[in-house]
Amino acid sequence: MVNNLKQEIIPPDSDVFIDSNIFTYHLLGHKRYRDSVKDFLIKIESGIYTGYINEVVVSEVYHNFIRVIICDKFNIQPVDFIRFIKPNPEAIAEVDLSKVTAILSMKNLQLIHGIKIDMVEENMKMYNLLSSDAIHLSSCKLQNIEYMATNDSDFERVDFLNLWMP
Repeated sequence: MVNNLKQEIIPPDSDVFIDSNIFTYHLLGHKRYRDSVKDFLIKIESGIYTGYINEVVVSEVYHNFIRVIICDKFNIQPVDFIRFIKPNPEAIAEVDLSKVTAILSMKNLQLIHGIKIDMVEENMKMYNLLSSDAIHLSSCKLQNIEYMATNDSDFERVDFLNLWMP
């Protein structure tokens, strides 16, 4: 059974996989989650926990940030983002990505490299996950990580994870 935890319940010195939505909430100042996410990330940076991400998280955080900023700047709906950006790729260069790079480079945040392809398929089937989430789960398994910071309820189906949700 998956446990949904408050930050205070995650034991100090724990390894915590951090899903992209946590970074996205912080970067975009999400009204509902910004305070709890900021407190959590301070605990990573101060060394209370060690944070882990993978290449998929990096890609998702950059993509989500760019999408929101460009949609706001050019007054387009998120559903129209790809249709807009393909003929206007120069819009990407107009986005200041320094905050994204800084948060993904923060102290005590480790990048997990590599996965096992067969493990991804196994996770997709066993837990009914889409590929990105199955890759996150594979990263957790390979690093023996049992704590995850996420706001994705799909991970509630994973029996070995303890979830912290903002």
